[in-house]
Amino acid sequence: MTDFLDDGMLFGFKTQPFNEFAPPETGRYGAIKIIGSNRDTIVVATLDGVFESMPTAEEVRATNILLESRFAFDGRQSVFGVLRDWWTSEDLAELTFLSKVHVNRDEGRLADIVLGHKVGAVSGPLSIANSAVEGEWRWVHDHAALVSEQDEMKEKRLAIQRAKEERYNNRLRGLTWDQLLSEVPFERWTGTEPYPNEEFTSEAREKIKATIREIQALGPKPTKKLVRAKLKECVIWFNEADEAHGGPIETEEREDICLLLEEIAFVAKQKSLTQEIDEWRTW
Repeated sequence: MTDFLDDGMLFGFKTQPFNEFAPPETGRYGAIKIIGSNRDTIVVATLDGVFESMPTAEEVRATNILLESRFAFDGRQSVFGVLRDWWTSEDLAELTFLSKVHVNRDEGRLADIVLGHKVGAVSGPLSIANSAVEGEWRWVHDHAALVSEQDEMKEKRLAIQRAKEERYNNRLRGLTWDQLLSEVPFERWTGTEPYPNEEFTSEAREKIKATIREIQALGPKPTKKLVRAKLKECVIWFNEADEAHGGPIETEEREDICLLLEEIAFVAKQKSLTQEIDEWRTW
């Protein structure tokens, strides 16, 4: 619910690591201000204060809108819109209401750009504020390490892309329904720790095999709608089974399930459906 949000509200939050290669604890806090809104969108300004603990309202009132200069940014003010449906306090750690203050004319002008979808308007999740505060602080105070981490991120993305290309060339390009049915799904799941127990493993294998047969029966060129329905039903089964068995699906299991669903979608000639799986799953 976002009905309580109003123009001029100030919030503090604890910053989170800028990327997965950064130290796990930042020890820093930032702040945001709501500078405009309508029925659909809340306009947020990231403020330039960085604090060692949750800031007070007085400390935040003394700050200005943050200017972003890291990497390819050119000094733009950190102002962005968040759709009300996207607003979640989970996007900023320890989000804390501090006070409500006046929205000045310049802030109102910036809000109008976002609300009017004018040139330069930015929108996205509330976590943009975290990236702005952490990114700008580290750009000034921890520059070399930040650049090194970004290089690691680029290398990881390239490695993932290379792995995908290799997998396509070595497996996906020639994969068939008969091959999928001849293999043991989730072969590395032993039925014992650290993998799911034997009961869950057996049920999961049966469900995947059934899904393969059902989609195969749709014919050589099934429609996206029919394949989507079968894949979604399978994902929902895993949602319910995961809950019923106490949450055995963790990182490795999730990767194995998604990989196999991708293969099924690929053989069904509807590989774009793999992009929808995250919308259906709860694990």
